[in-house]
Amino acid sequence: MGDSLRVLLVADVSAERVLGGAERMLVEHLRALVAGGHQVTLLTRQPHPDAAERITLAHGVSEHRLRFDGDRGLSGLRQLREQAKAWWRLRSENFDVVVAEQPFVMSALQAAGCALPRLQVCHSLASEEFATRHGLDWGPKPRLAAAAMRRLEGRVYRSADRVLALSCFTRERLRRVVGVLPRRIVVAPGGVSLPRKVGDDERARWREELGWQGPVVVTLRNLVPRTGVDLLVQCAAILRHSHPTLRWCVIGDGELAAPLCHLCGMLQVTPLIEWCGYLDEAEVARRMAAADLFMLPTRALEGFGLVTIEAASFGLPVVATPVDANVEVVPKIAANRLAEAATPQALAAATAQLLAEIPDDLDGYRRQIRQQVAAAFGWERHDAALLTAVAAVAQG
Repeated sequence: MGDSLRVLLVADVSAERVLGGAERMLVEHLRALVAGGHQVTLLTRQPHPDAAERITLAHGVSEHRLRFDGDRGLSGLRQLREQAKAWWRLRSENFDVVVAEQPFVMSALQAAGCALPRLQVCHSLASEEFATRHGLDWGPKPRLAAAAMRRLEGRVYRSADRVLALSCFTRERLRRVVGVLPRRIVVAPGGVSLPRKVGDDERARWREELGWQGPVVVTLRNLVPRTGVDLLVQCAAILRHSHPTLRWCVIGDGELAAPLCHLCGMLQVTPLIEWCGYLDEAEVARRMAAADLFMLPTRALEGFGLVTIEAASFGLPVVATPVDANVEVVPKIAANRLAEAATPQALAAATAQLLAEIPDDLDGYRRQIRQQVAAAFGWERHDAALLTAVAAVAQG
């Protein structure tokens, strides 16, 4: 353990509740910094306008929230800058170093005068994710918005002392899109903690409670264009005759929920797919442990794919599209399969092959997957890289 630092952890999301990969990484970084002996304060924005402006998290860490009405345009940025200026004026002497998880609150803090040594984390580029959401309506307004986001991200990432990326893919995007020098980028793959092992009897009981009889493919995704859940629906349609007992479980919600249900009806797979919406962590864990296979049907912009190793931590083999960081992460587990292309046909072929390879000794098979993911993606390596980078930044 090195010298204790006063760390200001800056994020665009809250650590109060894990809703996705951004919150998961924030919670784990907070944990690692506290375990490393540092004094941590978290600064973010209100998750909704009625949210409390300050809460206390685990380890006694205070989460301060800038007032935010939710506007994602210039008005919202102005509001964050005004709020950050007032917040920073009272606390500018309280910190030694900044660890920033996303760019927008950090940009507001920079405008308020914060020039402390900084480690900037990059999961993926927000401007590129924005582009995937508006790819079918790529008119002047979305183009201008994406360009403005890219300029903001460029300023934030290039001004950081070091940038921590979760994959080589993200490191290359940082270099090519926003011009960060490769020597200033540290690559530290995400990690996972193994959940408790679920016995055969408990798994069977959960499957009975869920109404699952045959094999079940599960996914955990935001229902937005880039995550490719429409590919899963089409894959289900392709396999429904050759695998009549196969069922599908989709955990997550988003703007494409209604169109995806309509697509199910058109392809006559509505009875085969369960749409769960958002679930708490306990219910997600129950379905992960009870399922047979996990699918990651990403269309574009997979900066790491934390959910890949989370699925493997339950002993689930993963079939995924060969997109971005999936190519780095998925093959690290021997049972996993990359489809030949990001198409329904390729996913269907890989899924059929993987289902055929699941042995009768399911307990031993799952135990091996869990052992491999623990060896390749334990949090210890990521924590060490994070703490080393923070110390290096603080030392100048």
